Amino acid sequence: MLMACNQSADEPAATPQQAEAAAPAPVLTTAPTPTAAPDGTALVAGVWAISEDGEGARALYAEEGLSPSLQLECPRGAFAVTLFVANGATEPQSWRLDAGGEAARIDLAPTTQPAQGLSAAVDQGLGIINALGADGQSFTLTAPDGQRLQFPTNPGIRRVIDACRFVTH
Repeated sequence: MLMACNQSADEPAATPQQAEAAAPAPVLTTAPTPTAAPDGTALVAGVWAISEDGEGARALYAEEGLSPSLQLECPRGAFAVTLFVANGATEPQSWRLDAGGEAARIDLAPTTQPAQGLSAAVDQGLGIINALGADGQSFTLTAPDGQRLQFPTNPGIRRVIDACRFVTH
C-alpha cells in the first residue's frame, strides 16, 4: 500500500511551482449570520452595519435592501446614544430592554422622520447599553403590546458607544 503513495520512477518529481499551482486558491468566507439567540429563540432577520464618519457613529440592523429595524447612533457632539426602533406608533411608548442580565425601561417617542419610527436618547454609560456590544449574545426589546424583538449583540456597537463617550468640546 505504501508503494501506491510513492512516485513511480517514470514520473518526474513536481517542482515547487507546480505544487503551488496545483494547490486550490483560498476562498474568503463571511461569518455565518445568526438566526437564533443563544437560548434558541428566533432573532429579527438582518445583519449589523457599523460605520463612523465626520457626522458621528452608527450601528444599523437591517435585512439587505430594507430599512433598518433598529439603529443606534451617536451624532458628533452628543453625549447619549440615540436608539431608533422601526415602528408605526404615533404616540410615545415605554418599551423594555433586556440585555446582559439586566432590564431597563426605554421611553421612546415618535421621530420627526416617520421612516425611523420611535427614538430615545439613552445614557451611554449604563451597563445595559454596554451589554449590546458583547460578543455572541442577544438582547430583546419588548413593545407595550408584548411583541418581542430579539437582536444579536455585536462588538462593533462599542464603537458607537465609545464615540459618545469620548466626545470633546
